[in-house]
Amino acid sequence: MKRRSTILIAAAAVLTMAVMPASAASLATKALKGAAIGYAVNQSAGTLNKFINTITLNNGVSHKMDTKVVPILSVGDKGYVGGAQVAGPASLVKEVKAVFQYEQNIDRGRYRIKVLVPSSSINPLQLKRVEKVGVTAIIDVSLAGGLKKEYYSAKVGAGDAIRAGAIAVGVKAAAGPINSAINAVTINKGVSTAVVPMASVGEKAYVGGVQISGSANTVKSVQVAWIYEDLFSSGKFRVKVIVPSNSINPLKIKRVDGVGITAIIDTSIADQQEYNYDKKRASNTYKPKDNRYYNDKDRHDNGKHKGWYIGEHKGWDKQKDKDKDKNKNKKKK
Repeated sequence: MKRRSTILIAAAAVLTMAVMPASAASLATKALKGAAIGYAVNQSAGTLNKFINTITLNNGVSHKMDTKVVPILSVGDKGYVGGAQVAGPASLVKEVKAVFQYEQNIDRGRYRIKVLVPSSSINPLQLKRVEKVGVTAIIDVSLAGGLKKEYYSAKVGAGDAIRAGAIAVGVKAAAGPINSAINAVTINKGVSTAVVPMASVGEKAYVGGVQISGSANTVKSVQVAWIYEDLFSSGKFRVKVIVPSNSINPLKIKRVDGVGITAIIDTSIADQQEYNYDKKRASNTYKPKDNRYYNDKDRHDNGKHKGWYIGEHKGWDKQKDKDKDKNKNKKKK
C-alpha cells in the first residue's frame, strides 16, 4: 500500500511538471515535497516519539511530561519542513496539531532566531499558541534517507574553546533583549521565558542559544540547554534532542521538567555587513555609515577585507607614499 502511494505521488509530480511552466512546476514540486514530509512525520509520529523518549532515558535524562511528535510548518515556505516533539501537560499536548517555525534576525544579523510555536491549528492564518507546551526535539526529514549526524565527539582545541566561550558570553549578555524580542514576535502572554546558552554534548562546547518557557521557578533553575543527536529509520530522520538542564557539566545532565524550547538562536561573533544593490554601478556594494559607495571590483582583496577603505595602507600604493614623503620634506625645509 505504501509503495502504491509512493508511485502515485511520483506519477502526479511528473504529470504536473510536464504541463506547467518552470516557475509554477518548481512551486508544485516544493508543495509535493512538503506534503510528503508532513505525511512521513505523521505516519512515524508514534515510533519517533518512543525513540526520542528512549534516547533521553538511555542518556539518564528521564522526564514526567506527556510528549507527542507533530509536523513543523514553515511560515516562510508555507509548507512542512520537518517534525518536532512537544512536551507539557497531557491535556494541552493533545491540543497541539503542528509547530509553526519562522525566522527573525536581530542586532543586525548577529542573532538569527528560529521561533517555534506549538499551535492547535495547522492553518497559519488561524495560528493559536498552546501555552505551557514547548519543543523538546527537532526532527530533520530526508525522504530518500541517508542523513548523517552533525555533531560528533571530538577534542576541543584552544581556538574552539575560545569561540565557544565567546558564544556563551554573547548569549548571556544579550539574553534580556533577545528574550523580549522573541516574546514580542510570538505575542507571549503570561508564560515565563528566558534565554540561555545551548551546548552540544558531542562537541562539548557552546554552539548557540535557546529560549525556554515554563513556570517561573523551573525557568530560573535552567543554566544551559544540551543538544545531542541520533538517527532513526536508516537516516530518514535525524533527531536533535534538546534538554534544558540545571547543570553545565555534560556528565551531570539533569532535565528540568516543565520546561520546553520555544526558539533556537544561532549566533555570529562578528558584526554582519549590510549589502544593497547599486543599479547605476551594477555591482553588490557595501554601504558604510557615511553613505559612500565602493565597487568590489576596484578592491585589491576581492571584497573580502572588512574596512579596507578606512585609513591609509602603506605599501599598497608605493608611489603615492613616496610622493607624500617628498611633500613633507619640502614643508620642513
